[in-house]
Amino acid sequence: MLFQANIASPVPGQLDNFNSFLLKNLELAGACGVPATVKVSSYGTPSIEIMTLMMFSGWEEHGAKTAEMRAHPMWKKLMEMGGNMPAFADPIDSFVASILPGFDTEAKFSEGPILTTVWKPMPGKMSDMLATFHEAKAVHEPHGCMVRAFQIIGGRYAGCTTYNMSFADDVAYGKCMGSMQADHAELVSKIEANPNSEMVAQFKMNNPTIVG
Repeated sequence: MLFQANIASPVPGQLDNFNSFLLKNLELAGACGVPATVKVSSYGTPSIEIMTLMMFSGWEEHGAKTAEMRAHPMWKKLMEMGGNMPAFADPIDSFVASILPGFDTEAKFSEGPILTTVWKPMPGKMSDMLATFHEAKAVHEPHGCMVRAFQIIGGRYAGCTTYNMSFADDVAYGKCMGSMQADHAELVSKIEANPNSEMVAQFKMNNPTIVG
């Protein structure tokens, strides 16, 4: 399972054009049978970041569907829209996230908020970091979240991995985060005694309130 992400923020005064472009991208993805959604940062980022996500079963489908979308008549219209209008978006990042072994779940988008922690493994410690991820998954999921971990290709976090905790909604997020505190503190104490990675970033994403 792969996710391709494009992240931007609207230029002040250009929200309508920004949303129109975003919605047309979702329409193009739908026309080519590519699942797509939008998430918005709610904390942990310097400004509000709007993330468009497309999902693929693997690299082969990613390549084939990318070619299909680029050949679609709507692609040219999107490129013309982006080139012929006043700037309406400040690009922030783009990347592909590839699911890590042992974290495969049903291929679907998270229904509600996602708490993402970005980790960079220390030299020679990748396998140790993945073992820690699996240990953390066993600690966190019983409290009411779904854990998935991804390798990041491209963008500001290239070479890093993300540990994602997904929740059904904000109420479930609060209950899970509250109930896991003691178990999480014990886990962190154990990890800090023999660290294998460095935290690079941490942020929460949620569903948009208004799109379009």
